[in-house]
Amino acid sequence: MTFRWLGTAMVAGLSFLFAGSALRQVEKPPDLVSLSDEDLKTIVIQLERTPCYGTCPAYTLTIHGDGRIEYSGKSHVRDTAAHEARIEEDKIRQLVSEFAKAKFWEIDEDYSETKCKGRVCTDFPTAITELKIKGNIHSVKHYYGCGSAPKSLFQIESAIDKTANSEQWTGDVSKAGPYGTTCFARS
Repeated sequence: MTFRWLGTAMVAGLSFLFAGSALRQVEKPPDLVSLSDEDLKTIVIQLERTPCYGTCPAYTLTIHGDGRIEYSGKSHVRDTAAHEARIEEDKIRQLVSEFAKAKFWEIDEDYSETKCKGRVCTDFPTAITELKIKGNIHSVKHYYGCGSAPKSLFQIESAIDKTANSEQWTGDVSKAGPYGTTCFARS
């Protein structure tokens, strides 16, 4: 009898939990074109670049809506120390407009090597881009060897680097990259 009551209580408790979570609606992501100054200050944009089989630069950049930039180098960069810098609000607005133009909220979350469709090349790095604002988070994993990733991802990643002036810490990484790759078609 005790077990029966306990089971009923657990079911009722779980039902209450699920009902409570079902009542919370996820807010529609904000329109990035017309953000208020207050909303802009809540933005956090993060770009993480992972190593490859070669000399690909690996580091993390975080740009906060208040203008603060955080950098942490990992490998194949000039500086592996942590650094902070600042940028002006207009540069953050320009970067956010790049996210809007690319329709970032609508981009699939996973262009990893295992999820890639079509042409795949081995030994490339991955870029993970994340946008947080007003409780909304969208993160995209972009393996550079994935031929089906949208061009807009490259543009956003490049815009983040340019806005943060990451080259001041990474150095010139234009000739860095994988040692060699093998490409194949995946269905």
